[in-house]
Amino acid sequence: LEVPNKATIQISYIGFNTQEIPVNGQKSFTIRMTEDTQSLDEVVVVGYGTQKKLNVTGAVATLKNEELVKSPVASTTNALVGRLPGLIAKQKSGQPGFDAADINIRSFGSALVIVDGVEQSFNNIDANEIESVSILKDASAAIYCARAGNGVILVTTKRGQSGKPNISFNGTLTSQSYTNFPEPVNAGQYATLFREAQINSGIPENQTKFSEEDIAKYFAGNDPQYPSTNWYDEIMKKSALQQQYNLTIRGGTDVVKYYTFLGYLSQDGMFKGGNTGYRRFNVRSNLDVNLTSDLTFSLDLSAIKDDVRQSNRPASEEWFWMDFFDSTPTSHASFPDPTKVPHIGPGPFNAIINTHEDLCGYDKTYKNTLNGAFTVNYKVHPVPGLSAKLKLNYQQVSYDRKNWTKQNDIWDYDYATDTYTLYGKSMPTSLKQEFHKNQVITGQFSLNYDRVINKDHAINGLALVEIIDYNNGNFSAYRENYVTSAIDQLFAGGTINQQANGSASVSGRASFVARANYAYQGKYLLEATARYDGSPNFPKDKRWGFFPSLSAGWRMSEEAFIKNNLTWIDNLKLRAGVSQTGFDSVGAFQYLTGYKFEGYNVLGGKEVPGLTTTGIANTNISWETMTLYNVGLDLSVLNNKLYSEIDVFYRKRDDMLGTRVVSLPNTFGATLPSENINSQSTRGFEVLIGHRGNFGEFSYDISGNVSWSRSKWIHYDEPDYTDPDDIRLKKKSGQWIDVYNAYKSDGLFTSQEEIDNLGYDMDGMGNTSLRPGDIKILDLNNDGEVDWRDASTIGSGGTPHIIYGINLNMKYKGFDLSVFAQGAADYYVQLQSGNINIDGVRTPFKVIWNERWTPENNDRNAIIPRQKIGQTTNNWNSDYWYKNASYLRLKNLTLGYTFDKGLIRNLRMENLRLFVVGTNLFAINPLRKYGLDPETPDATRGWSYPVTKSVSLGLNVTF
Repeated sequence: LEVPNKATIQISYIGFNTQEIPVNGQKSFTIRMTEDTQSLDEVVVVGYGTQKKLNVTGAVATLKNEELVKSPVASTTNALVGRLPGLIAKQKSGQPGFDAADINIRSFGSALVIVDGVEQSFNNIDANEIESVSILKDASAAIYCARAGNGVILVTTKRGQSGKPNISFNGTLTSQSYTNFPEPVNAGQYATLFREAQINSGIPENQTKFSEEDIAKYFAGNDPQYPSTNWYDEIMKKSALQQQYNLTIRGGTDVVKYYTFLGYLSQDGMFKGGNTGYRRFNVRSNLDVNLTSDLTFSLDLSAIKDDVRQSNRPASEEWFWMDFFDSTPTSHASFPDPTKVPHIGPGPFNAIINTHEDLCGYDKTYKNTLNGAFTVNYKVHPVPGLSAKLKLNYQQVSYDRKNWTKQNDIWDYDYATDTYTLYGKSMPTSLKQEFHKNQVITGQFSLNYDRVINKDHAINGLALVEIIDYNNGNFSAYRENYVTSAIDQLFAGGTINQQANGSASVSGRASFVARANYAYQGKYLLEATARYDGSPNFPKDKRWGFFPSLSAGWRMSEEAFIKNNLTWIDNLKLRAGVSQTGFDSVGAFQYLTGYKFEGYNVLGGKEVPGLTTTGIANTNISWETMTLYNVGLDLSVLNNKLYSEIDVFYRKRDDMLGTRVVSLPNTFGATLPSENINSQSTRGFEVLIGHRGNFGEFSYDISGNVSWSRSKWIHYDEPDYTDPDDIRLKKKSGQWIDVYNAYKSDGLFTSQEEIDNLGYDMDGMGNTSLRPGDIKILDLNNDGEVDWRDASTIGSGGTPHIIYGINLNMKYKGFDLSVFAQGAADYYVQLQSGNINIDGVRTPFKVIWNERWTPENNDRNAIIPRQKIGQTTNNWNSDYWYKNASYLRLKNLTLGYTFDKGLIRNLRMENLRLFVVGTNLFAINPLRKYGLDPETPDATRGWSYPVTKSVSLGLNVTF
């Protein structure tokens, strides 16, 4: 090209962003095209098919593989956190094998997950084998009906493509550590707090568990009889290794296209004792064959093997962490005789036993997932645009769990006399094994019609029949009284107290689906769907439900008054839709009266299982229905450099199951059945806005999304309250479902005079139990005493109403930088006092030592009241313990470098990229001072496996 020196070259290509390159006298250029993720020609996955983005009338959000793989997480669900508006994903744990995020859409509840057209979990699918993830949030989800009332997540795996074989290898090494963990006090601090609490509870100083001399020895730390054990350091590693490798072979011809994936993940646990951790193997093969120009078939095979190993007392359970904090710092971690297990906590379990496999045993789970799908497509002649599709899918999930408990002698030791005393024994040696096998067979037959008539009329239709068969079975056995712990098999156990249990179930569902799409000149869009669903959970006359949806779109940007006058507008589309879905997730056979096994009876001197009635049947039990309204706006301007999506929604949930509130005599002999009597509503909005651009070889894309939602009871079956305080505090109908009621407080008492002049009875004992440093609870109704009537609404419960994310991507020559932050707002929790106040059993958090009220720290606004043993007014639920848990977390920071192709061509490489990734590196967290993480399920007291942060080094190479 011959152009002036000051000219600018504009380069464009379908599906890629337009590049504008200043010439500035240059003779040659290296131009890297970046994919246009907002392209209107982009094809997005929707229910039972695909659509061009410009024709979508529903609220559909899509995340591509490039975004998913930026975080080298074990569970793909954690890669979704905060990245899509309306999708609420909260990582509930950092424990290997249990770190999947809880996912729901718009706070509706658990979403339906569809992988390549069939229902399947994707927690253990490797992110590298996924092409895209789409979420359907409104009428677009209605096509799945009975399973889709809470929205749908569509996962599409990669497939083959024409061209020579493409071989890719990805590998990452990751170092993991805890983001936040409650720091326990040391022995001297524990003894001081315990003595202080006992004295505050009225125990004479000379009768406290720890004397001043004892405390001094614990602080000194030079007397073996007075240890100071940091159990965090004793049982936990500073870091743990995660490794992830995968190999992909992809290619094909015009006739055959193939995709093969092999993946391996190894994630070590954070405990020093035992071989805890998670191992996973992923295998996938997707094959597409064009037998003729009209007939094609696909064969998809996948297998996943998951192995989880943890201690006998699983760290996924609350009890494990209770035992950890029951291990006091004044206890020994070991004795001079290393074969003797120290007595640490109040019970048979403790931090040492729970984390050392050679002492406690193990809990192993082996899970295998097999999936096979066969699909045939045929273009039906002579009808142009008509095709038929048959899909058969078989899925089998089986897992075996083995829980082996070893018994240990637990000892006390006196250093002064060198004497060991047997304290007791841990739990008896025992073995429990479980075997589960679940099979799902899915059959789908559909007719599809897709045609454009006279260039202006685009018509698309779908008629589908779907049948799903479920077959589940399980068996478990238990034995104890083992003579030796050397044989961890059932045959070696005793027969006394042995147990054997098992069950099986068969179920299914059938559906008839129809969808019609119409677009006129790409301006006016219409979609209608209908689904007729059958569920075995209801009686025959209620079994089938009809659920329609209707949505429309208007591409205003294609109108002449905009297209000819506002040329800077690339796309402006208004969307609206209404849908009705059903919900059948209820207990089976509630419409029948029957019997169930419960308890045992003695007949003929032998113990036999007992029978009891299942209760009164409800022959009218039927579908719960959800009606969803959604209005949305899509906008992109300035050559798609500025883009935005806005959605507002309202969902009404009717015929929810509940049990009527009536008084029954004890002689009635049965329970009332569940009925379709309650209703609820949810409303909210979502906003996505972004900007992108480029300057020569530098390109960037920055976007942010925010969503808000909240639910309210329309009707909740409850007593007919007449007392004004009952109505205010107990009535649910018409109230937000997460409303939180508690006492109001006014800081802490700072003097006895303030207590004496209080003017009302706060503790029910004439204020005789109150002392300076106690929480001051207010008498809101001024009746002279504090009781339940003084409670008031202080806020909402433990689910964030606002979720937001901020995403920044930049590229310059071979370098790429990605920054992603995610947060939650309008989020509050009520702290529990188990480790925030010393209770004589558990090791308190260090925040007590640093922040508690004392006569020397006579601060009305101290965040910890005076310490006292037992229940006091300080333990009452009040706004004193009601804390803001809103947070902002740096979820991902990635820096990568892609080598120039000219440098690696001699190595027969097509692409080589090195990168470093940080995950969960930093958080603004108001609960940090308490040692708590707001993302964990037990953010109120810290009794759960902490979320982890990590740093990874990785390599991507393609041959």
